[in-house]
Amino acid sequence: MLDSSLQVQMQPMNQGHSEFPERKEVASDVRHGYLLATWLQRFAAHLIDRVAVGGLILVGLLGIAANVTEQLFEDDAIVSEDEWVPILSSVVEGGWGWYLFFAAAAALLVYAAWMLVTLRRGQTPGKQMVGICVIRADGSPSGWRYTFIREFVFEWLVVGFLSGITAGIFYAVNYLWPLWDKDRQALHDKMVDTLVVDRAKDILERQGKASTP
Repeated sequence: MLDSSLQVQMQPMNQGHSEFPERKEVASDVRHGYLLATWLQRFAAHLIDRVAVGGLILVGLLGIAANVTEQLFEDDAIVSEDEWVPILSSVVEGGWGWYLFFAAAAALLVYAAWMLVTLRRGQTPGKQMVGICVIRADGSPSGWRYTFIREFVFEWLVVGFLSGITAGIFYAVNYLWPLWDKDRQALHDKMVDTLVVDRAKDILERQGKASTP
């Protein structure tokens, strides 16, 4: 929980900071002096994170599959009978399948390290790139532990499980929910009592100044 001194020093977002793009602010879009992120911003951040992680995992699996295929189809006669086998085999000539796997694994580790750094600011790499961040519903910073619980325990595990048993329906409802919710919260935001707000740089700069003795 943020101490009272830090809460007092948090000022509304619309004071100064002309470096941010102009965006019309109305009372319904502001919580605790912070402008709520739009659905498109949230969707863009979500897409970046999922495509990055999913793409790297896919490349790694492709590398493994390519090497396994090479081992299973060493006989040239068998290889020539299928169109997809020569394609995969060409990828692994000289061990390229393993290169793909280890390159994807290294990139995934870098992304994970980036994630660990951004979590303490209430962000993921996708949120950082879009310029939004997570705060608690009372206006206090999310912090590393709270953001980790939100992103991995609820958004990945809980939402993933519920989406699996509902054939993806819960996934769609969860991510569309901010379109009509007054606080622009997804269902997993309501589970952990968080908000996603715009102009993360502005927020982080003020929080940093407030925490300086």
